[in-house]
Amino acid sequence: MARILRWLHWVVPPDRPLRWAAPLFVLLGLALLQWRVPGWSARAEGWTIDARFALRGPEPPQSPIVIVAIDEASVQMLGDLHGENVRTWPRARWAALVERLSALGPRLIALDVVFDTPGWDAGGDAALAEAMVRAGNVVLPANLEEAPGDAFRMATYSPPVAQLSSAARATGISTFRSDVDGAIRRLTPLFPWSAQPQPAFALVVASLYRGAPIDVPARALGADLTLPLHFRGPEGTFYTVPLHEVWLGEIDAEAFRDAIVLVGFTTQLEQDRHLTPFAARSLMPGVEVHANAIDTLLAGDWLRRSPDWLVPVLLVGLGLASLGAANLGRPALGLLLLVATALVYGAVAVALFAGARCLVPMVAPLVPLVAVGGTAIAERVVFAEREKRVMRQRFAGIVSPERLKAVMQHWDALRSPQRLPREAAVLFADIRGFTAATETLMGQGRLAEMAEFLSSYLDAMSAAVFAEGGVVYRMLGDGLLILFGLPESLDDAPLRAVRAAVRMARAVPPLTKVWPLQATHPLGLGIGLNFGLMLDAVVGRGRQLDYSVIGDVVNTAARIESHCKQVMAVPLPVGEWQVPETTTVLLGADLFEKVRDHVQVDAEIPPFEARGKADPVRVVRLLSVDADVAAVKADKEG
Repeated sequence: MARILRWLHWVVPPDRPLRWAAPLFVLLGLALLQWRVPGWSARAEGWTIDARFALRGPEPPQSPIVIVAIDEASVQMLGDLHGENVRTWPRARWAALVERLSALGPRLIALDVVFDTPGWDAGGDAALAEAMVRAGNVVLPANLEEAPGDAFRMATYSPPVAQLSSAARATGISTFRSDVDGAIRRLTPLFPWSAQPQPAFALVVASLYRGAPIDVPARALGADLTLPLHFRGPEGTFYTVPLHEVWLGEIDAEAFRDAIVLVGFTTQLEQDRHLTPFAARSLMPGVEVHANAIDTLLAGDWLRRSPDWLVPVLLVGLGLASLGAANLGRPALGLLLLVATALVYGAVAVALFAGARCLVPMVAPLVPLVAVGGTAIAERVVFAEREKRVMRQRFAGIVSPERLKAVMQHWDALRSPQRLPREAAVLFADIRGFTAATETLMGQGRLAEMAEFLSSYLDAMSAAVFAEGGVVYRMLGDGLLILFGLPESLDDAPLRAVRAAVRMARAVPPLTKVWPLQATHPLGLGIGLNFGLMLDAVVGRGRQLDYSVIGDVVNTAARIESHCKQVMAVPLPVGEWQVPETTTVLLGADLFEKVRDHVQVDAEIPPFEARGKADPVRVVRLLSVDADVAAVKADKEG
């Protein structure tokens, strides 16, 4: 439980729980959409099925199926040969075709042509019926046209004429129900019509070829009682022979022996060409769609749908996962996880399709992954930019542009609850006797002079700090808290802090000219420095946002600066030092160890007892810093 709570604390933004409101609202909307309109993603889902077929590539047919194509060449050649249009062939000519095909020894002859009206040639229907009886293996299609009405579905059933229907081995409905994008991807094995359901043309052919009914489990059918087809490939995947070659005997007779022979139009004029997974641009002839359906039924390798409960589970699960990923402490990691999850999910869906014929839903689960995660990231960006704007206003003028830029660049790390302490140097500065001087000026009605002095003082101190890459963390009247090495790490933070202290000390004598109480209250400055581990972070919310730094090192630095009051009374050692007498600079022992090769100090300052510290605090008094003599001289001359 503790681990779960820590994880939630890491993922959920504890300072702004409403940050999740917009993404959760999007997820709730998608869940309601899935509940009320389950087919909302059907069009796009169909496209992903087509893409999976394309990635899998064509496969060889599993059954001996031959397509006799009534193509444009056959229409032209047979028209020239007999002076007849194949599209309006007399039934006697169809009888002759059945006899020619029957002579080749096929197991079944399936004519994908609906003879729902009597033939125009006298005795033609009788001749065709007689030819079918002699063949004994001809299957004819019936047509079922469906159109949705206001309160019911209208259907028109067109079976073959009675004479041909009774002569055929069997009949079946050749209609395929298309998806919302107009593509054919599924077969309706049984159509509810009248008192007895009517089988599909492909189901009849497959059952007759096998010699037994095709067992289609109920679980394989969707809510619409359709079966997802396992398309083998694009047009031409099945062995195809033009009609005119059959008519002229220019064929490989062995290919027809014991096979299923499908006869149908492949021309554009008949409008029997359809969108299929492999025919997005060049439509597939209806006769080859039947070939795919028959082969699927005989092989028993129809596509397997996922259970109905999987879509809502994946939708909610991936939506919540994307929300958590988008709110991780590191945004780049969250974005990477979102992209990786989408890619892995897609790869798994493609692999399951190619290897196990499983239709794992892609659109409904991936939409919340993108929509919820995208909303969470967008919301996070909006909040972050608003927070950054508040921070820019908060720090403008007291942090160098470079340091402020560093805070903005490290924004997410500063907001992370997992942020770790880092080593940095901290400097406290305070004007000696400032409170008493303010009371005196107030009594004299000259408080405005102190405000004017503070402006000059803060400008001078900020310039000294900025020159060494420091951050003026806080200004409270005359008091300053300055950081080196935070929020952006600095390898030489201790030395930079010491150099900044010298610059600040050298800026004090020129300030005496604008100090309101030169005669009675000499201007003096106390500076305390320390080094060690401390934690910096952006805390608060809304307009109360602030950049904060905490740690024992900070508290000790404050005690060291306060001790400057006592040390100021101790005379400086004899010599020329960079730090003037008007300023006392004390270095904590840890910081001194980092810079001892670059500074000159008075090490005779005794340790002192500090409130809240068990052991006395050891300090040294800074006199000069060797690493920045030239810079200090330049400041003095300026």
